Amino acid sequence: MIKAKIFGWPSLILAASLCVLAAPALAAPPDDVNLLSLSPPSGTLAGVRRGEVLGPVNSVEATIRYRLQSTLQGFITINGEPFTTYPTTMSPLPVPRFSNGNGDVRIRFSWLCNDRSPSSNPLPAITITMRGVDARGVGTGVLVQKTQSVNYTFTCRPPSLIKRPSDATLTAPGKSPMQRLSPQARGSLLPADLVPTLTDPMTDVVRVRNLGPGPAAASALTVSCMNLDPKAKVGFGCPTTAFPLQSGGGHRYVLIEIPALAPSAEHVVTLRPWPSTWPVGRYRFQAQANHDGRVRENDGTNNVATSYLQVQ
Repeated sequence: MIKAKIFGWPSLILAASLCVLAAPALAAPPDDVNLLSLSPPSGTLAGVRRGEVLGPVNSVEATIRYRLQSTLQGFITINGEPFTTYPTTMSPLPVPRFSNGNGDVRIRFSWLCNDRSPSSNPLPAITITMRGVDARGVGTGVLVQKTQSVNYTFTCRPPSLIKRPSDATLTAPGKSPMQRLSPQARGSLLPADLVPTLTDPMTDVVRVRNLGPGPAAASALTVSCMNLDPKAKVGFGCPTTAFPLQSGGGHRYVLIEIPALAPSAEHVVTLRPWPSTWPVGRYRFQAQANHDGRVRENDGTNNVATSYLQVQ
């Protein structure tokens, strides 16, 4: 009996040790984002005009705490909820990336005004999205997405007192309030403003939005690709499937028809097929809206967007 008791204790200890070894390891904490603060926390603020989109956005600053474990880098974006109803703009553009780990990031956002908006625009919620970036600089998709209720109202410019052609009621054959304006006044009310947007780093998604006060007719969009590596041959690395055409300068591009867009409307283009792997190099992509000049625009200086993709 005594031997049995003495021999039993080591057996119990060994069994317990095996159970510990067999237990699954604790999983690493998942990727996560949490809104820490908004400054100001609520209120009525001025929206951002079309010409200020690429400049500072001083409306709301969100402080967000992130935990990034699954990829080497990430970045966070903020959109109104739902996105198509509540347009927002952010600063700085492009949104800065951060490295794997824990930390805080500050992002400013505001309402993107246009002449068709009402004078007062409520923003009831925002969506915070963290996206991943791998070692090649290629986006890995959405990692975390959360929706947060907010209480903001953004004010925009008052509606124009002069009717646009689409709003005008003909008072006599061939006569309308718009036609009674001088040529100079009519020229200042060109209706459309087509602006392309690329992801950063570059992905297969390209957006074209009409930020003008009036509708935009159908137009053409070009998206070009060039490998900036000085050792690369002209056109090397840019997939001919996604960019089937080649310019005289050697860069590859694709020509895409964009349908007519109402004010604030957006058309999303997916470049297909988009390669999952790219040859080594630094690629520059440029999108040019209204490439053929079919659409008369308020501002022709914002038709081009540029993005890059670094592959090592």
